Amino acid sequence: MRDYSVSTKEAMAKFQEMGESGWKDINEGMLRPTPIPMEFLSRILNLARLVDVTYKHNEDGYTHPEKVIKPHIIAMVVDSFKI
Repeated sequence: MRDYSVSTKEAMAKFQEMGESGWKDINEGMLRPTPIPMEFLSRILNLARLVDVTYKHNEDGYTHPEKVIKPHIIAMVVDSFKI
């Protein structure tokens, strides 16, 4: 950031823009025919989704999983079942 004289806010906005552009590329790529099996591609897509959820909104879900990851797990597993 110092090399290009930009603020943290500007740099984060650019990273957000790059991430959105990357998701568009991934989604378009999943719709195109490819010689690579869809089972393999879906695993890569799921890994990308995991990374997106883990580090979304400038939070480090890997270091602090109780704040970021735990609510997602509860929503998917615990709250999704009706008892």
